[in-house]
Amino acid sequence: MSGSGMPQRVNICECWARDGLQGEDQFIPTEKKITIINRMVDIGFKRIEATSFAHPKLIPQFSDSLEVLKAIKRPPDVTFIAIIPNDKGLDRLLEACHQGYGVQEITAILSASEDHLLANLERTFEEALPPLADLVKRARQAGIKVIGCIGTAFGCPLVGEVPLGKIIELTDWYLDKGATSIMLGDTTGEANPRQVREVFSRMKDRFPGVDFIAHFHDTRGMGLANTLAALQEGIVLHDSSFGGMGGQPATRRPKYHKGFAGNACTEDMVLMMEEMGIQTGLDIEEVIDTGLLAEEFCGRNLLGHVTRSGAVRHRSSRPLSLQELRLNGEIAPALLFVGKVKEKLSGQALVGYVIREALAKTWPVPESLRISAERIFPKAEVGGRDILVTKFKVLAIEKSKGEAVLEMLSQKANGDVFMEGQIKLIFLK
Repeated sequence: MSGSGMPQRVNICECWARDGLQGEDQFIPTEKKITIINRMVDIGFKRIEATSFAHPKLIPQFSDSLEVLKAIKRPPDVTFIAIIPNDKGLDRLLEACHQGYGVQEITAILSASEDHLLANLERTFEEALPPLADLVKRARQAGIKVIGCIGTAFGCPLVGEVPLGKIIELTDWYLDKGATSIMLGDTTGEANPRQVREVFSRMKDRFPGVDFIAHFHDTRGMGLANTLAALQEGIVLHDSSFGGMGGQPATRRPKYHKGFAGNACTEDMVLMMEEMGIQTGLDIEEVIDTGLLAEEFCGRNLLGHVTRSGAVRHRSSRPLSLQELRLNGEIAPALLFVGKVKEKLSGQALVGYVIREALAKTWPVPESLRISAERIFPKAEVGGRDILVTKFKVLAIEKSKGEAVLEMLSQKANGDVFMEGQIKLIFLK
């Protein structure tokens, strides 16, 4: 294994709107898809898999592909991607491009396992390659980049091991036909980290200068471990999906896998990379908020760990300000050992002290900050050995007034409520 070193910055492609939704039996309304994609744009994703041009009768989830593409935000620095399975799909896309609402990049799909190719597309290699070559050529002539996707690159649930020689053969074929990048897809979560490093090391040695995309599914709980292995081989382009959604398309065809088949989870991937000092260009709190919105739209809890646990806590180096607060955001609990109070405080003086010290566990608190807590009163006495655990939630932010309203709950170590209610933070200019 070459171990070319971790990248300092990565580019994550958010796949919820296509790979994430393709396994959903229920149709997710068009306006909800548009809302999530626009949130992806707003929070900083630069690569977004927006839809599929699969036949609507085969995968009804994407019967609204054109409506979605017409309505989404389109900043110039964001690349939108669509799956194009055949010439008819490409015809529809090229017409959309002509009308001004196409995509800059498409994904062409092959499986390294012929068994899986038959299960997914009902074609052998001999049948699949000629029309796919024509599709790649036509897309490139139209100025559209092409991702050459090689599914089951790390193993197949229908046949087992997939020879590396087959991955090399298909990569050569794709590049010869004009593909601009190569995706190695762990379609049903067969990969392990050692294998991932070996495969990417060999492929990068064999194809220097080619942009490889790591696409892992978390079927066996190794999605992030395999992502880390790809990072160790210097892979910059990674795929993921909010809530770990995704998997085999929801068609009438027999299932070829057991258990969970979703993608590596975006929320968890972003947190892992940011905690490792690898820049994603994404704010983890905004990613979590969008993951929770995706949960709401799908009507169930998804499988992101970070959406349940929250981000890893760090004390900010930036002073507390309105910009540091998020509406409906919860501030991590703060512990205060009252025995450390050097002078005896009571009443409103104690209330103000507890609030300020609790906030200071997360940010440096400016001396100019005013805390309005007239309706908060201690419900019990505290002694020198008492410990308080204090939590806040942001209820309202009024930027024009420089104010924020927070809900506060402060409890003793035994669970008794010491004080609770709403407070106001007033940031003086």
